Order: sequence, then C-alpha cells, then structure tokens
Amino acid sequence: MALPMMNTPVYNMVLPSTKKTIKYRPFLVKEEKSLLIAQQSEDLTVMVDTLKSVISSCVLDKIDVESLASFDIEYLFTQIRAKSVGETIELLFPCDMDHGEEDNEKARVKITIDLTQLQVETPEGHTNKIDLFGDVGVVMKYPSISIMKRLEGLEENDIDKIFSVIADSIEYIYQSDEIFYGKEQKPEEMLQFLNNLTSEQFLKVQRFFSTMPRIRKEVQYMCPVCARAHTKVLEGMQSFF
Repeated sequence: MALPMMNTPVYNMVLPSTKKTIKYRPFLVKEEKSLLIAQQSEDLTVMVDTLKSVISSCVLDKIDVESLASFDIEYLFTQIRAKSVGETIELLFPCDMDHGEEDNEKARVKITIDLTQLQVETPEGHTNKIDLFGDVGVVMKYPSISIMKRLEGLEENDIDKIFSVIADSIEYIYQSDEIFYGKEQKPEEMLQFLNNLTSEQFLKVQRFFSTMPRIRKEVQYMCPVCARAHTKVLEGMQSFF
C-alpha cells in the first residue's frame, strides 16, 4: 500500500518581464535541503544550477528557466520562498556610526520585510532600444542568470569577457528597417561592432545594464543608541536571505 502524500497548494504570480500569469507550488523539504547544501558550498555555479533546478520543479507551467531574465529568477524565487518558508523575514540593520565594542550590538535595528510585497522596479529612463548613430541602433535582451553569473568576479580590466557578455545580450542590431539578429551573427562580428562604437555610444549600451529592472526595497530606521536616521536600499535576491 502506498504511503499517503500531501497535495501541495498552487499559487499564481505575474512574471515581471512578460506580465504572464504562471502557477507555482512551494518547494518541498528535499528542495529546501538542496538549496541549503548549495548555499553552504559557496560555489556560485552550484548555487545557480540548484536555483534553476528548484524553480523548474516548482513552476507548474511550461517555462524555459534558462532563458528567463535574471530579475525574473529573483522574483520567482522570493515568491516561492515566501510560500514555502514564511512570508516575512527579519533583518538586522546597524548604525553607520561606531559606538564602541559594547554599544555596537545595541545600535542595531530589527526590521521585518514582507516578501510578498516585494516588486521588481524599473529605474526611470530605462529602455532596451538604444539609438547609436544615424539610423543604426540595438535592441537588447535581458541577460539570464547564467549570463549574469559570468559577470560575477570580473575585474574592470577583463575587457574581452565583459564585451562577450554584452554581445550575447544583443537581441538584434537595426539599420532603418533592416534587422540583424545577434544569434545569426558570428561572435567576432558582434565584438567588432561593439569595438567600433564611440565611448559615448558604448556608454548608452552600458546604461542598459546599470538601469536594469531589479527587486528593490527602501528601508528607513533610526539608531536606538544615537537616534541617527538611516536609509538603506536592498536590491537583488541576495539582500533578503
């Protein structure tokens, strides 16, 4: 006789990038265990792969997790985590002033964050269509979490690797009504296109990344020791765990 198994509840959420409603379930103990093991490994590749695997299991509609924008992944995980472990988390915020060894512990404030109220915010002026010169421009695609992982740990002098990530994030180049899809071009041709931009034009492309949508929460609090007012901005999934 088969052992009884619990039917997990099903919830709806709206995917930030497409505004499409999808169904999901909380993660199970086995999936929570996998996440904890991945977190303890401190290996970025293991953590990203485990995160994608858990999301694939918990989302009940057909989606390509590999192609999801990084902020979609962040939002998906925070909402799945809210229904799995608890809708609120408590974070400790310190005072910016040094109050000495004895009082630094007292100069911290515990703030409760409601994960279900988190939203993906798009900075003012952000656009994925960038006019560059004449009638030529690019339409960018939001990088996946795997592409963002490639940016982790890169130094400013890792120019070739940074350019490679940017080239991979170009959906297409347009000239008037003509379109050149990035995936149909040779990598060296895409890099040559970027290398022939002026600094001002390339800055426009960089601005796409610096103003990408992200989970963002502003927290205001006062130090209980010196009454100094603080404003902290939490961004990205890692800020809430």
